[in-house]
Amino acid sequence: MPNHRKRLTWSHKCYLVSQALSLTRKNKQWVKIKTTFDGVEAWVDVRQLAYITEAQFTRFNQKYAVALEVCQVLINNDLSFPVMIASTLPEYDGMVFKTADTKYVYNGQANPFNANTFTPEMIEKIARRFVNAPFIQGGRSVFGIDRVALVQLIYKCAGLSLPGTLPEMYKLDCQAIHFVELAQPGDVVYCVNKNDELDHIGIFLSDSNILHVEEKARIDKLDHEGIYNREAKKYTHRLKLIARYITR
Repeated sequence: MPNHRKRLTWSHKCYLVSQALSLTRKNKQWVKIKTTFDGVEAWVDVRQLAYITEAQFTRFNQKYAVALEVCQVLINNDLSFPVMIASTLPEYDGMVFKTADTKYVYNGQANPFNANTFTPEMIEKIARRFVNAPFIQGGRSVFGIDRVALVQLIYKCAGLSLPGTLPEMYKLDCQAIHFVELAQPGDVVYCVNKNDELDHIGIFLSDSNILHVEEKARIDKLDHEGIYNREAKKYTHRLKLIARYITR
């Protein structure tokens, strides 16, 4: 199959706005894409994609904001549809953002990417907006999310890009926090299984709590042993590392 290197974006019919590269076309319906934000690869329906030019791609990546509302309705004349938290808003000016072929009004809260304006308390506020999002392997929204995407999307809201896989994230340079008592909201918590294999991740919250994904995005206690499920009255994950990627 031939390789394609055209720039793509999700079309106006899709709820999540992002940029992607087309890698392989399987047939008339399916295309394998790779997101430019984190390198995640997936198969998508061609009807969900729209081509953009290199110039548009450059502009969209030079200036964009990240949606902070759990779900906000976009408006373009008589057309409206919802966009979810952590979606990309290209060339957003505080009211309007652009896609490949039109403009939309976004009235919700948004944060310019790389603005570096978030405090630990603000990160916790954003993180709590994901509570009770159901678990879906490979999911990347509040309507279905996995453990790595939870951390990645919260950090995207805060203006930082993290890799899309657990091993890659764990290898990042960070400030290691050696005691739970010294952790602050927004720190990333890594856990291992009984074989000492890295297998879990979450976001530290105030009062020694952690937001992580099991059957859903849930809040449990964290101490030097690991994650303690108060409902089940047992530890479910053993603590490996608390990493700080945001310093003020």
